[in-house]
Amino acid sequence: MIRLLPVRLLLAWLLLAAAGIAAAHQASDAYLRAGSDAQGRLTLQVEVALRDLDLLLDLDADGDGQLRWGEVRRREADIAARLAAALRIDDGGCALRARPGLTLDRKADGSYAVVAFDSDCAVAAAPRLAYGLMAGVDPTHRGLLVEVDAEGRPSGPLRSLAPGAAPVVLLASASVTAAPSGAGFFGDGLHHILIGADHVLFLVCLMLPLVLGRAAAPGGGWRSSAWPLLALVTAFTVGHSITLGLASWRVLSAPPSLIEPLIALTIALTAVDNLWPVLGRRRALAAFVFGLIHGFGFAGPLLELDLAPWAMASALLQFNLGVEAGQLIVVAVAMALLWPLRQGRGALPLLRGGSALAGALALLWLGERVLDVKLLPI
Repeated sequence: MIRLLPVRLLLAWLLLAAAGIAAAHQASDAYLRAGSDAQGRLTLQVEVALRDLDLLLDLDADGDGQLRWGEVRRREADIAARLAAALRIDDGGCALRARPGLTLDRKADGSYAVVAFDSDCAVAAAPRLAYGLMAGVDPTHRGLLVEVDAEGRPSGPLRSLAPGAAPVVLLASASVTAAPSGAGFFGDGLHHILIGADHVLFLVCLMLPLVLGRAAAPGGGWRSSAWPLLALVTAFTVGHSITLGLASWRVLSAPPSLIEPLIALTIALTAVDNLWPVLGRRRALAAFVFGLIHGFGFAGPLLELDLAPWAMASALLQFNLGVEAGQLIVVAVAMALLWPLRQGRGALPLLRGGSALAGALALLWLGERVLDVKLLPI
């Protein structure tokens, strides 16, 4: 047991450090709108973040770390060609033709290039799209596909496309497979929480005292900590579920410039409470309030799509279930790594050191997000 302790301690520290390393990863999403022209031929509008295109095509010609409109505009043909190659219709049997005139769209998480494509594909023939954007570059990338009517209004199922996944049939009128959109958004919710390092670090920081510190019942079994932990996670879940729904339905909104720093602040405050307890029994209330803030962060991708109510309800339900599954995975892994340490000499140093590390990272993120600067090397 003595020999195993340093290994478990190292693994537990890695759990905390991994969240910091992943923190620099910004969610990678593209937005696709599939429709048809007056002749019943497939049209496709694609919106891709400039940061993703820069990874693919090295758009920053002068290497100063800033993308300018001139740099992007000069590479219009390259951007259109790269997107067309990544969006294979009917196994390449139907080519996409980019319309001239690349435009930019400012979204909550940055600037996006907007490219519109025409084709000779007949919608009635049920064309199939194989999505390959960011394949081999970012496995967490997703393309959010919505089908639109002649006026450009969402009219079909919302689907989440992973690079290299099986082709999907385009347009609801030709498709009999609307259901997979739900399963796709369950997976999106799962991977969103797992790559969302600030949310993961908050959960780990929240549970540290229950496993290693003052709130752990001496001599008790794992259930003595599991039930209080479940209460905290439930309070956090209820909180973020409320604002996720309100934000996605556009009932309530808050700008990312406010929410992202507040998320970092919730981690810092939780870490401070681990070191100098002040919340006591109000910790569950704090988890609920902090969950309200985190919920706005979860809503980001869905806010960019003006979905029909039924499509939004389905996507929200599946996405939220995926988030909850991700939370359970995080808690289970952290519990498995931390529980064996609670009776050892490493428990108190890990609680203090882990909380200090979490607090330091949170303050670093807070500075980045308030000042709009990049301090982390990745």
